[in-house]
Amino acid sequence: MRNTLAIACVVAVISPITAAKAWDSAKRNPTHPTHSYLTEEAISALKQAEVTAHTTQLNEGANTELHELPVKGSMYGLDLETLRVAHKGTNAGTDDIKGWWADAQTAYRAGHKQRAYFLTGIMLHMIQDMGVPAHANGIYHQGNATEFDNFEFMALSNWKPDYTTVNKIDPGFLDPSDYYAFSKAWANEDAPDYLNKDSFSKFWTTASKNEKKLLRKRQARTVAVVMWTLNSAHKAFQ
Repeated sequence: MRNTLAIACVVAVISPITAAKAWDSAKRNPTHPTHSYLTEEAISALKQAEVTAHTTQLNEGANTELHELPVKGSMYGLDLETLRVAHKGTNAGTDDIKGWWADAQTAYRAGHKQRAYFLTGIMLHMIQDMGVPAHANGIYHQGNATEFDNFEFMALSNWKPDYTTVNKIDPGFLDPSDYYAFSKAWANEDAPDYLNKDSFSKFWTTASKNEKKLLRKRQARTVAVVMWTLNSAHKAFQ
């Protein structure tokens, strides 16, 4: 799958109470969260030694939920709630994606590489979330028993990316935070009519052919965007 992704980029039963807001993260999926899959597949396809060396930090950041709800705790000397507020977390993502990248750059320049890659991972989380139709289309949802998104629920236990569907090439943004809007636009393009989180199937066995295709396509295309973002970040760090 990873080799297929690299080529494509060049040539063009879990209870609802555990369902995550956006792609599932480590907090609600202790097995192998989708945010980890998205990050690890991108790192593997990129094949940059320094990026690979910071897989742990990138994964930790990508699995950190800093949206509109208050959080507790700190990591790498950073108070997470302070950061969440400063960077204007929203239900869909953030209103200050460039602020996340600025923090990562500041940490890297100060010699705090682990912190820098953790912050980059948080930025990746937001970019990954924009790959979800409900987030891209501004449909409010949470990770509880009554407000979860069916698309994300089905993704929770079905990692099936189809990398042959990656039909765009890297736009080559110098600022990696620009991939946030790019990710959102691509998801909008793939699912412009995704306006009701309850209309999508919850389970692979009951999903239509088009629903399965959309899930596999969105997983693969989000990995591609994450890889391009990491490539941009790696270049900017040097």
